[in-house]
Amino acid sequence: MKKIILLLIASLTIISCSETKQELKRISFTSDSEQAIALMEEFMMNSENREAESDIQQKLIDSILKLDPNFAMAKIFRWWGAGETNRERIISAYESIDKVSDLEGRFISAEYERRINGNIVKQDQIMDKLIEDYPEHWQLRVNSGYIKNQLLDAKGSEKRWEEALELNPGSYEALTSLVFLHIESGASTMLPANDRDLEKAKAYLETVRALNPASSRPDRYMGNIYRKENDLDKALASYQKANNMIEDKESQLYRNGLLMQGHVYTFKGEYDEGREKYYEGRSGAMKNQDYQWSMAFTNYIAQGYLYQKDFASAISVLSEMQQTVESFEETELQKINRKSFLEFFKFIAFGHSQKPEETLASISKIKELNEKATQIRLSSSDLNQQQKERIILNRDTGNLSFDVWYNILFGNYDEARALLDEFSILSAKQLSYNPNSMDDFFKFSGYLNLMEGKPQEAIDFYSRVSKVIIDDDNYHRYFLALANKAIGNTEESNIMLTSLATDNFARWQNAIVKNLAKAQIETNL
Repeated sequence: MKKIILLLIASLTIISCSETKQELKRISFTSDSEQAIALMEEFMMNSENREAESDIQQKLIDSILKLDPNFAMAKIFRWWGAGETNRERIISAYESIDKVSDLEGRFISAEYERRINGNIVKQDQIMDKLIEDYPEHWQLRVNSGYIKNQLLDAKGSEKRWEEALELNPGSYEALTSLVFLHIESGASTMLPANDRDLEKAKAYLETVRALNPASSRPDRYMGNIYRKENDLDKALASYQKANNMIEDKESQLYRNGLLMQGHVYTFKGEYDEGREKYYEGRSGAMKNQDYQWSMAFTNYIAQGYLYQKDFASAISVLSEMQQTVESFEETELQKINRKSFLEFFKFIAFGHSQKPEETLASISKIKELNEKATQIRLSSSDLNQQQKERIILNRDTGNLSFDVWYNILFGNYDEARALLDEFSILSAKQLSYNPNSMDDFFKFSGYLNLMEGKPQEAIDFYSRVSKVIIDDDNYHRYFLALANKAIGNTEESNIMLTSLATDNFARWQNAIVKNLAKAQIETNL
């Protein structure tokens, strides 16, 4: 059958507000099947409008690949399921780039660099050049924004999404992405704190609402703004309104609303009500074998207990889910990663309840799981030497970070300092593919110097952390606030402490330091 190259969508589109028309240049896809291309069009539109459930998207891509097993771009967009199987798909797509268009081939090469070589810096470079050569494709700019956001370049992602809007003022995806540069979403690197503008976020949301009045998302996003404004009652009402608009009570969208309501109750200090929402959401997730959401709800159930300093209950919830993970219909590597995720929070609970033996045991378990995951990854036959070295380096750096952290937590400062020297060397080796790899070294160095009674040195190290990172790392921002307090920067310290005490977003860091910040403020009164 003759190769069909079909333009995904290249049509006149009504631009909101002005009602003027302009041609939207979209990506052309190469496939043997017109039907497969039509389904790919549907998949892309769903992604752009952010309304379709993930299971619908999964079925679409699986149907596309059934119609055309050689559909290279479909292989790239199939990211769920067993990691090794997806790895094979990405490699297969990469090996067929000579059979697709130049744009597709370079897009696939960019994805290959990140997902196979672990080099997001290279991916970013490829996408920048691709946009330079294909400036009319707004979709490329949306994708580039995501990449820069992952590189913690919030300003760069903002620029890309604004460029996408210039080409397509009706881009739902670009608009919502811009919203989350100003308000917390849990998924995006936000702009530096001083550049965040709630009024701008609200304006973007109004445009989003106009584009799709039936969507529940604007009200849910508005709930996040109310939380930022510390109006928890309005936030709760907004989340409830959003969920009332959703017909399918088994959907991920509905469960997301339950999650948000759980957060609000938690920050209102109504912990039982918060856990009720979390458990309701988790029950639905487990029923639908939605393991990712099951893990998220478990994490937040545990966090609620951490706010209450009920460390034992938090650990019990986490341990119970670790056992449940064994029944998940997933690969061994996926199960290992989920157990490691849960063990991290057990480490947090043990460490901050000052249980050294249990903390060490938790670190040992994390390292054991990391080793199992590493060996599975290294067993892949298609790895080159550089890829193997990166896997090992990432494992060693991650493992060492827990040793550093442990020794600071339990006052072993000389040991921590010695380990930090080694940690610095390993972190520096990651710079070629992770430009922010030194941030953890700077943070731990700041933490250690504060604990050793050297607040100015602590501030000096924290000042070297990427601004977008330190602004949202409440754990280390708390220590930075204490360092400023210690050297007499009372005003700056109080600003940071007040921000921490009134932060109504569900981070594990908040579960540890939010109430400590409140206590510091009360002490200063």
